[in-house]
Amino acid sequence: MAAVILDREYLDNQYEALLENTKRTFEQILRDNFKNGGLIVKYFSWTSINLRRDFTAVLSVSNCENTWDVYRNAAKENLVIMAITDTDCPRLPSHNAIMIPKSIPASGIFEELPQVIMDMKTMKAFSWKSAILLYDDSFDRDIVARSVLALSKESEDVLPLSLSLFRIESHTHMWEKRKAVRKVLLGLPTRYIGTNFIAIVTATTMELVMDIAKELKMVNPLAQWLYVISDTTAEQNNISSVHSIISEGDNIAFVYNMRKTAASCESQTLCYIENLVNALVKGLSKLIREEKAVYGQIADEEWEVIRMTKVERKNDILQIIKEERVGKDTCNECSMWKVQSGETWGYTYQLPADDVLSGTAVGRRKQVEMLDVGYWTPQDGFVMADFLFPHISHGFRGIHLNFYTYHNPPWQFVSFNESGHPTLSGGVVMDILEELSRKLNFTYTVIVAQTNIEYVGNLTEDGNNTSIREIHTVTTDIPSEIMKSLIDNKILLAAVGATVSEKQKKFINFTVPISIQTYSFIVSRPKELSRVFLFLSPFTVDTWMCLGLTILMMAPLLYVVNRVSPFYEHHGKSNKLGLGKLNNCFWYLYGALLQQGGLYLPYADSGRIIIGTWWLVVLVIVTTYCGNLVAFLTFPKIAVPITTISQLVRNNEGITWSIRKGTFLEQFLRETDDAKYLKLSHGATFISDESDSMVQSIRNGHHVHIDWRTNLKYLLKREFLKNDRCDFALSLDEFLDEQIALALPKASPYLDVINAEITKMHQFGFIHKWLSNYMPSEDKCSKARKNTDVENHTVNNDDMAGSYYVLLIGFSSGMFLFLIEFGWRFYKKSKEQSLQPFTD
Repeated sequence: MAAVILDREYLDNQYEALLENTKRTFEQILRDNFKNGGLIVKYFSWTSINLRRDFTAVLSVSNCENTWDVYRNAAKENLVIMAITDTDCPRLPSHNAIMIPKSIPASGIFEELPQVIMDMKTMKAFSWKSAILLYDDSFDRDIVARSVLALSKESEDVLPLSLSLFRIESHTHMWEKRKAVRKVLLGLPTRYIGTNFIAIVTATTMELVMDIAKELKMVNPLAQWLYVISDTTAEQNNISSVHSIISEGDNIAFVYNMRKTAASCESQTLCYIENLVNALVKGLSKLIREEKAVYGQIADEEWEVIRMTKVERKNDILQIIKEERVGKDTCNECSMWKVQSGETWGYTYQLPADDVLSGTAVGRRKQVEMLDVGYWTPQDGFVMADFLFPHISHGFRGIHLNFYTYHNPPWQFVSFNESGHPTLSGGVVMDILEELSRKLNFTYTVIVAQTNIEYVGNLTEDGNNTSIREIHTVTTDIPSEIMKSLIDNKILLAAVGATVSEKQKKFINFTVPISIQTYSFIVSRPKELSRVFLFLSPFTVDTWMCLGLTILMMAPLLYVVNRVSPFYEHHGKSNKLGLGKLNNCFWYLYGALLQQGGLYLPYADSGRIIIGTWWLVVLVIVTTYCGNLVAFLTFPKIAVPITTISQLVRNNEGITWSIRKGTFLEQFLRETDDAKYLKLSHGATFISDESDSMVQSIRNGHHVHIDWRTNLKYLLKREFLKNDRCDFALSLDEFLDEQIALALPKASPYLDVINAEITKMHQFGFIHKWLSNYMPSEDKCSKARKNTDVENHTVNNDDMAGSYYVLLIGFSSGMFLFLIEFGWRFYKKSKEQSLQPFTD
């Protein structure tokens, strides 16, 4: 059963005639084309009807609002929906319904323009949130207003577009019009309102806008330009004159009129009804024949299981109707618009590898192509065979590009196979290039360029499969053949990590940095200081001197107090014994300092206060000493190393230093006027590579080598694998940031596109991870480089050697005094014998 809704209020005086003709059309089509079944048709003169009955299809002729109401109700019941409605009405979803604007008048060449724009937006030909609308004086206000409303109107699943309108004034003279266009384009605040443009202009104005926008650099891979041209016809629609304006990287699409000359271009409602009914009946008839063929061969129970659902039946009927109608608008043959887009990305760089290097095939480069991406008719709406802006959706659309590289770890690793042919084996730049090819949709071949460095052998690997470089290369000098290809704009980019140089920026461009490399230097690992006199380490020399001076001052003070105090005379005690002797005072204070008791204590309160105060001082001194001694036992003392450039240039130990030739640091030192770096430059030796003698000189502590911190880590790893020792350390000072980036031709329009992708790789942590993959793996030297690591320390003979020395010195001193005492005793006895009186 089918429902036919002819809105009496909408059709007005056309209702009766259209109703009779529609009934007659249905009867004739059913009689002629529906031989294997029947169809009950119900007619309604209003849209508010109950569609929950057993309907199969709904045909509606009403205004836009009522048509959408009918669609929403019919979609809930999974009905086939066909509608004829007003112009400037958003199309019903094409996957679920068929809608045709009722009439396209022939009174003006721009009248159907708003419907074209609305269908373009409804079909999601572009996915913009905002756009700049340019129009000239060829369009009256009504057409412009309807076009703006078409773009701003919100419909099902289609969000409104935020528009900024700018009018281009018409002038008689071309130079005045050119001036007007330039004025408008210069005044566009693209920074705030975006770079999506819709230009509804005539063909003449279009060429001016394209030309001036190109001059103002407003056309680039991140901008989208849609030109809607209404004053063309099927006979005069050649827009090939703009091909010379379109260039590499542009995103430009054209929607232009292909109207034909006819006696009447007004579409007839009855004609569309007849076509829709005819297609509906053919679809129903086909499905019934197929169902009968199956039903006659199976049981009823099986048929109930496999028969079509209402949704499947609806989808099949819609598909048949579309196949019958698409591209066959017999009711309005004079209205048609064509859609073309420029295929511009990468055509400049699609050259064979030999042609790029030889420079002989410039004329063989691929030219810009115009793709037929779709069309528009009143019946079919906006039919797209491709994307309106194919490069925005698919990047480079799978083209094949050539890139050139050379061996320069960790950015590019090149090894040689057994037959001597170079092969790529990884690198940070190669990982970035792989991600770019995936995101921007291109395939590529990387060719190893010849350099002035002879590389022999394969890359060595440590236990973690980390490639260890065997040669030194610099990033400041790009090989001449790669540089020439960039200058001649023959390659999209150079697959090399290059130092961002202001001098080279005159000839080529650089992306945002893929890495920031800092300079550092390598020194001999600081040796642990002798622990022989460890017991002296808790206090500094001046502290020990102050402590000794305190004893020297306290002993006479204690002696004087004991001798002068009237306490002893008053109580009749002798003050000439014990602390009444100066040497006893010294020994008492020394014993108290070692926390030993004394035989003599003062009787007077004044002496006791002095002794008690001394005990408090001794308590603080001994506690501090013991705590620091434990700390010095746990943390061995390291010799003070050279850790900064300032220390290096001020050193008085005769330490020399070297810098690798051709580096960014060498260029910087030649141009700087900083006193510190001038001293560094004057005292430096510039070398090509690290020699074994230089490495040995560093190991001995006589030399320092300055290079990238990354390169120095490779050197540390190489020496550790060779000697299984941690003989070197990196300085704490990291200075002079060197930016490493990819190089592009100076005229490349893709700089912002590639920068955006590299920025995303940084934000997602990809580049950091890739760079970490090519860094030397952690080993015991890596841990030893961290001074803050705490390790349990077991006391050994080296720690106790000082105690043995003190014991030896004390014992030796005691024995020496012991011998002196015996000598003195012998001397005194000999004197006494010599002075005895003579007697008979």
